[in-house]
Amino acid sequence: MRNQLALATTTALAMMLSACGGADDDAPEISPIDEVVTAEPADEAAVTGDTEAAEMTEEQADAAEDADADDAEDSAPEPVASASATPKPTPTPRATPTQVASMEPPAAFTTCGVCHAVEPGKNMIGPSLAGVVGRKAGTVSGANYSPAMKSANLTWNEANLRRYLRDPGAVVPGGTMPNPGLDAAQTQAIVNYLKTL
Repeated sequence: MRNQLALATTTALAMMLSACGGADDDAPEISPIDEVVTAEPADEAAVTGDTEAAEMTEEQADAAEDADADDAEDSAPEPVASASATPKPTPTPRATPTQVASMEPPAAFTTCGVCHAVEPGKNMIGPSLAGVVGRKAGTVSGANYSPAMKSANLTWNEANLRRYLRDPGAVVPGGTMPNPGLDAAQTQAIVNYLKTL
C-alpha cells in the first residue's frame, strides 16, 4: 500500500510540475518507477509474502482511492447560469424620513418648530413641513388652514418660500402665520433645510 501511495503521490507531483514548468532538456528526469523500486516495503504482509493480506491491503487502497475520487467530484463547484446577460444598475440612494429627521436644522428654524413638525403626517398648529418644497399651499391632509391659505393658489418653490418667510402677510393676506422676523441669510438657511425634508 505504501508503494501504491508513493507511486500515486509521485505521479501527481510530476503532473503538477510538468503543468507549471516549461520544457527543460538539461534536467534529469526522475520516473515514479525509480522511486518505487527504491522504496522500502511498508507492511508486514509484503515482507512475509502473505499474499492474502497484501490483496486485502490493495483492495483497501483501491476503495480509498475510489472514495477520494468521489469526494473530489462532489466538492467541485458547479457553474451557475446567470438569469440575465446585462447587470442592472444600482439605484441612487435617497434620504429616508429617518435620515432627514436626524439632520440638524439651522438655529433660525427654532421659531418654525413651535408651530410646525418635520415628520410626515404630524400636524401641529401649522401643517407638517415634510415635503413642503414643491407642494401646493393648503393641501396637507388633516391640517388646519385659514381660508386665505386654502385659496392662495401657491406652490411652495424656493422663491415663494423665501418671500413668505420674510413677510407672510404680504404673500397670503389674511393668513394666520405670524411674521418670524428673519433676515435674508436666516431665510435662505431655512429654505435649504426645508429642501431636505
